[in-house]
Amino acid sequence: MKAREIAEAVGGQLRGDPDLEVRRVVTDSREVRKGDLFVGIKGKRYDGNDFAVTALTGGAVGILTTRDIQPPPGKFSVKVGDTVRALGDLARHRRKRLSSLMIGVAGSAGKTTTKELIYHLLSSVLPAYRSEGNLNTEIGLPLALLAMPEEARAGVFELGATKLGDVAYLREILDPSVRVITALGEEHLETFGSLENVIRGNGEILEDMGGEDFAVIPASARGYYDLEGKRVITFGEGGDISAQWLRTGLEGTEFGFEGETFRIRSLGEGIVSASLCAFGVLKGLGYDPRDFRGALEGFRGVPGRMNLIDFGDFYVIDDTYNANPPSVRNALKTLSHLKNGGKRIAVLGDMLELGERSGDLHREVGKITTDFNIDYVLFFGKEMEKAYTERVRLGGKSFYSTEREDIAGEILKWTCNKNIILIKGSRGMQMEYFLQVIREKSGNG
Repeated sequence: MKAREIAEAVGGQLRGDPDLEVRRVVTDSREVRKGDLFVGIKGKRYDGNDFAVTALTGGAVGILTTRDIQPPPGKFSVKVGDTVRALGDLARHRRKRLSSLMIGVAGSAGKTTTKELIYHLLSSVLPAYRSEGNLNTEIGLPLALLAMPEEARAGVFELGATKLGDVAYLREILDPSVRVITALGEEHLETFGSLENVIRGNGEILEDMGGEDFAVIPASARGYYDLEGKRVITFGEGGDISAQWLRTGLEGTEFGFEGETFRIRSLGEGIVSASLCAFGVLKGLGYDPRDFRGALEGFRGVPGRMNLIDFGDFYVIDDTYNANPPSVRNALKTLSHLKNGGKRIAVLGDMLELGERSGDLHREVGKITTDFNIDYVLFFGKEMEKAYTERVRLGGKSFYSTEREDIAGEILKWTCNKNIILIKGSRGMQMEYFLQVIREKSGNG
């Protein structure tokens, strides 16, 4: 895009050469390359607008900022009142120029894995693109959309939410033809306020659907929304797309679908749910999911999400990326189904941002660990004390500490005898620390 077009798209004040061309859009001045547009975003710790001039000297051809900055020759600046909104307006403008199929993925759990899986399967039949990592916020999604190559025929994007209105804002920018909800459950209750609002918030992806659009949602979610006149494909038990049977083991997961066996190297019911969701997308687009068996088997999973690591004398399930009640339930259920002659150990960190329900939901985790017959559980964090207390009350063997060095020392006692160790907690708990300790102790760092 040219400087003139950018200024018009965001309703900003342009200074400099209007015909200068932008190659890429970034919000981190440390990542600036020649030809970039730098967008100054005010965050909790730093104000990106303070680095606008630095970005220009670092190679950026232009800046989008709240400051009135006179650019040097061969550069341009665009002044706006709100750079976050301007970034969204710029992405919205870009979206109108793209004729590609857009797929939006919302939900309480499994968004990134499902997004990656849809992309992986579609990529086997057409040029596709997906948002990197978890670029799913009011900043991340516009950046991902602006980076989408014009030759891509399909784009798969994750829509995150911490409160009502978040998904609606991102959906309006992306304008997807395929609307996906992966799962519904307790998440970000501190800002959503209630499970009912979580359901409403994720349901915003279903609003303003066009006549050719369709949605893919869990069968259990059908009753939550007004779907009259909308094309909807459901997945999961009782849905249009469902698994006839499921087996999970250390070698991966198998499930039956329409009389055929599908294999995937990731673990658990969560990956089957993601697969069925992706099948719903494929079916809605006119493909036969049975033609994608080979592609599914080639899927390698997403780092930090139910990845099995073989250390020789023991195994670790790396599910360190994040945690909320639905994903913890799924992870523990998967662990309970794995058998290798050793013990099943869970290392669980706090589930954050659950508001007033945090205590009850952590106590429920303690109960679940006993329901699923997990042999030994290490609870880490202030909130997990409630889970620990509940598990002890029910007679479960466990260990508790708020000190990560204590937890690390206890974990190492179990790195033997073919034990299987699940590590999971919210992003803020930095559970990957424990995986690194295990790697270093095992000489696999």
